[in-house]
Amino acid sequence: MLKKLISLLVIFLVLPNLINAELIDEDLIKLQDKDIVLDFTSIKSNVEDIVVITDTDPLFGPIGTYVSCWYNNNNSGLKPLMVRNKGKLSERQEKFIDTYLDGKDGSLLVLGEHLETDYDTIEILGDVSEVSIETAKHVFVSCSAVIIISKDIDNYQKNIVASPLASYLDIPILIFDNNTNDISDLCNNLNVSTAFVIGDCSINLSDINITKLTTIKEIQDAVLTVISQKFSEINYITMTNPSDVIPPYIDKQNQTVLNDHVSNLKITALAKGFDIFGSDYKKYDINIPEGINRLQIYINITNNNFCNPIIFSQLYDSNNNILAYSSSLALDDRSAYLETLTCNVSDPLTLNVSFYNGIKGGYFSQRGLSFVNTDYEIALKISKLYKPHLPLIPKLSIIAPYLTSAHGGIILADSNFELTNQSYQEATQGCGTGPWFEEKLHNFTNEKVQYNLEQLNDTLIQINDFDMLDNFLSGPAWLAILGGTNMIPMYYYGPSQQGLFEKGLASDNPYSLNWSLSVGRVIGWNLQDVSLMVARTFFYEKLCGSEPEGKNWHNRFSFIFGEGFGETGGFFHQIPYSQEIKEYGFYPRIFGDFRNSRQAANLFKTYVGSNYIEYLGHGDWFWFTPSLYGLDFYSKAIDVAHAKNWNYEKPSVFLTSACLMGRVDGIPPQTNIGLAMLHAGCNCFVGATRTTGSEAGLSTLENHLIIDDFSIGEALRGEKRIDKEVPNYFVRVLFGDPAFNPYEPNNGFSNQGRPLN
Repeated sequence: MLKKLISLLVIFLVLPNLINAELIDEDLIKLQDKDIVLDFTSIKSNVEDIVVITDTDPLFGPIGTYVSCWYNNNNSGLKPLMVRNKGKLSERQEKFIDTYLDGKDGSLLVLGEHLETDYDTIEILGDVSEVSIETAKHVFVSCSAVIIISKDIDNYQKNIVASPLASYLDIPILIFDNNTNDISDLCNNLNVSTAFVIGDCSINLSDINITKLTTIKEIQDAVLTVISQKFSEINYITMTNPSDVIPPYIDKQNQTVLNDHVSNLKITALAKGFDIFGSDYKKYDINIPEGINRLQIYINITNNNFCNPIIFSQLYDSNNNILAYSSSLALDDRSAYLETLTCNVSDPLTLNVSFYNGIKGGYFSQRGLSFVNTDYEIALKISKLYKPHLPLIPKLSIIAPYLTSAHGGIILADSNFELTNQSYQEATQGCGTGPWFEEKLHNFTNEKVQYNLEQLNDTLIQINDFDMLDNFLSGPAWLAILGGTNMIPMYYYGPSQQGLFEKGLASDNPYSLNWSLSVGRVIGWNLQDVSLMVARTFFYEKLCGSEPEGKNWHNRFSFIFGEGFGETGGFFHQIPYSQEIKEYGFYPRIFGDFRNSRQAANLFKTYVGSNYIEYLGHGDWFWFTPSLYGLDFYSKAIDVAHAKNWNYEKPSVFLTSACLMGRVDGIPPQTNIGLAMLHAGCNCFVGATRTTGSEAGLSTLENHLIIDDFSIGEALRGEKRIDKEVPNYFVRVLFGDPAFNPYEPNNGFSNQGRPLN
């Protein structure tokens, strides 16, 4: 079915002239009058250096966007937009601000909630509707038009689709919440003559020409009209799910804490473990109530003695099917976490927990020694839900207006993109997990993806109505998937790999429409990390600084190959390729068997001190293990527990040819090693969602970046047009803004996909 759909889409893309544009209503005919659109005028006050919004209300996103990003008379302005959580900035957001302001007397505009900071701030606090009024007063001296949106959450989808209009026309967004008098007074003070009223918003304003944009089609046509007039072309689409701002529908919660102790001495020889005394393994039964339940399991070492073991945990159903697994390598020293979503699972689940404290090494024949003597607790949190809705990376849609407006694009938003909506409950009866471990859910999930593709196809038809599709498809054609895999699911190719927990080949390939589009999934640990990564993209050159002479971060390229199969790639790809890129201005560094450990990485700044990083070796979704032959690979491996604390000097490019490091489906985002690198300061990550092999070369992608000066999304598209060898063709994914174009010595810096320089 999917192949047929893609074939039809390809035919459509090749023959766009066969499509008949729909008629648009009278309001939009007025909007298409060039003189009317370009007659909107505004006079602004000076905007502070950085805008900071709170995530307590999703409508702070549209407000913060028009303040941060605007286009006026073919000129553009862009300021960093930070989204904060729980009243404070993250450490890395603070580091960004310090670097961006560079010790100068900068100032912040803080919207929504008070912010403790040493920087000069202007704060506009209160309810989002009040803030919208006061922000417009602060930013504009006068303006001839405004956009009015409703505070109702049911209108949120239309609000974010419409929000780029404010940036493109350089006009404010006002939020209607039974405050007609306040809005009317503001319009009089700013000399407003026209108001665009979005969606189901009923407001009457005297002496103001009101144009209503009621449907998504009308709103999108209006945005495309202005893009056509303002930029003459479009290069960017953001796909997001507005329902990600809605928290899980919790009916009731139950929490239980179990305390236990483990004591064990184990020897590993000839790849087999022998217990000298005790056992490192415990098993627990967990009873789950009827209905939909989110099960969260925390395992913590509770004593303070010298024993600091690695925790391994697996959750099974009564038929011994895996439901979830994790390790303290995926979270933190002395702590592990796993979770799953169950639907009418009647039999008890089984939790297996094991511990290892010591050394283990040897790739061909493992040997090791472990001694464990520790107390620990297992905290079980069962949340009964009355809907299966579960955003693993909540509220990403808040940043959609800013990401899109700064790229001169449009937003494709739809709550029906979601995997875990009401139909998920019907499909998963008796299941304790999702399609990542349950093969019978692949068809259901793939039908969801097909719906998403149909909406994407309809968006291309709309772009064609404005005679911009040919240029879009012949250009970079960026598609940003702004959402986790529960909100915008991946497609599962078969057959499933045998002998592995993960089922199927999870892929973002279908969203490329047979690689007509350059696709990147814009995700991170949370909204704060993603807003920071977006800011790092738009202000990349300022963060990197001009290239000094000699060897430095700008021209360093680190090649790391791991033991096991990694030497083959090291000898036949990395070493010769490292010599090739010297002619393009890079100073390569190669880290092989004798200096590829975590200790060496910290000493030589293998990862954090290089512009480009390429790893080729063994990996999993929470760690990668370049050192295998010696006495101990646990202490030498790069895992989430350690990498999350790294600080990259500048926004690096991280490319991998390894198994599973790009797996994000069905796991907490804070446990993925690729997203840990983004959290630590990388600006993009390329990896595989499943096991791959010797076919997973990177030279085609790297040549597109280094020689052709492609963006990272275009480079991945170019690679997949050429190299279709499976499974790598299906499972290689990009996490990051697809328009991000890294610095290369021979290419310099890019405008990062901005519509106007």
